[in-house]
Amino acid sequence: MRADCSFRTRANARMSLTERSANPFVHRLNLTFAQKLQVALMSFTIAPLRLFLASVFLLFTWLWASILTCNLRIPRDRPVGRFQTPAAQSLRWLLRAVLFCMGFHWITVKGKRASAAEAPILVAAPHSTVLFDSIAAVASGPLPSCVSRIENASMPVIATLMKTLQPIYVSRQDRVSRKGAVDEIIRRARTRGKWPQMVVFPEGTNTNRKALISFKPGAFNAGVPVQPIALSYPNPIDTLSWTMDGPGALTLLWLTLCQFQTKSVVHYLPVFTPNEAEKNVPRLYANNVRNVVAEVLNLPCTEYAFEDCLLMRHAVRLKLPMEAGLVEFAKLSKKLRLDLDNIHDRLSEFAIIAQEHSTGLVNIDDFAKFLHMPVTPALREMFSLYDRDGCGQIDFRDYVIGLSLVSQPAVTDDTVQLAFKVFDKNHDGMVSKENFSRVLRATFGSEFNSDKIFHQMQKRAGEGVTYDEFYRFARHRPEYAKVFLSYQALSTDVQ
Repeated sequence: MRADCSFRTRANARMSLTERSANPFVHRLNLTFAQKLQVALMSFTIAPLRLFLASVFLLFTWLWASILTCNLRIPRDRPVGRFQTPAAQSLRWLLRAVLFCMGFHWITVKGKRASAAEAPILVAAPHSTVLFDSIAAVASGPLPSCVSRIENASMPVIATLMKTLQPIYVSRQDRVSRKGAVDEIIRRARTRGKWPQMVVFPEGTNTNRKALISFKPGAFNAGVPVQPIALSYPNPIDTLSWTMDGPGALTLLWLTLCQFQTKSVVHYLPVFTPNEAEKNVPRLYANNVRNVVAEVLNLPCTEYAFEDCLLMRHAVRLKLPMEAGLVEFAKLSKKLRLDLDNIHDRLSEFAIIAQEHSTGLVNIDDFAKFLHMPVTPALREMFSLYDRDGCGQIDFRDYVIGLSLVSQPAVTDDTVQLAFKVFDKNHDGMVSKENFSRVLRATFGSEFNSDKIFHQMQKRAGEGVTYDEFYRFARHRPEYAKVFLSYQALSTDVQ
């Protein structure tokens, strides 16, 4: 949430990005003294025994899965019938035994699971971790198939278990892989129950379960009925949420083993049958299903998405605060028509502007330095499009939105041609370095050095800048187009 500007002024301190945003990818554990004492005692008593028993049952599960898949080539185009036999479905009870040994003594099941013919896809949320959220698969009915990240196909033990589910593997960073996974979901979902049900976690990544992030449309593209599953873990402390920033998987596993018991609730909601509008717009379908789950769990919905996680990781690599990449990707991509690659590149640019600040915030002086321009009234006017709350500093999200606001009116064929004419004094379709410098010095003052801007536009050494080069530069850096146009009236008299 954006903080009030006057408050920040009175406090004489800029509120951090973490404080301004309810980050669903951050999980903090603050154990009381009693809880720490419990963990210490159970670490030498119950937890090791639980881990041993869970490992034994997991070994039996793996051995049984290995027997079921021995010398069996798993086809991708048709279901393997033997995986639907009672013998194969006994894997569900073995997996349930593993969870029982880990402290999941009781799984409260609400509602009734629909058949594959009624709802080919089960959509479960919120998603906290693959290991514990497997409860959605073992709580009731036959084991469903699933959509899984490609890395699981090479993990010991897990890979063998996954084979019996005939999963759809996907590389989340690969656009072709993601599209292939969506196409396969559609194909299987439209077979009217011939394939086993699929369980999908439409958020696409783990969260702290304090809110529901954007649902990916992949599970909804088929336009078939789905059954939402609301997952909850009503425990005194949350030892289950494995997020990007928080306790690691092994730490959470051990803390879970050190609890007296871990409660879980799997709530099968009524089958959601899409109307025509939802069938035609999968994102609408996904949002409406999310709203149903959120209402049952009494959770808010946010427009954060898996892509925000990727941008947060990129921000860390750029030595920015992790939260700098938290931009509500689902909302920005829809409103500004930007894809992940666009925003990824803009974050790299923003890191250059903010390189002198550890806060991930920049002011107009930083902005002017990046553009190699002095602070002038026109630059201040443009900066105000970024600094919409008037606090004098912007974060990365402000920067992305501001670029769009600057670009929309400033970078059209007509406006770029108008700006080009300001500098093309010889009317030969070429902007010389001398003319470019004369116009800007007349506008900004005789000490203004325009060489860096000119060299950014110029692709061929020793020659001027063509209209195509000028146009490409204006598209990439719309701030210049707007500033050039702002000073057109002043500069047209310069000879």
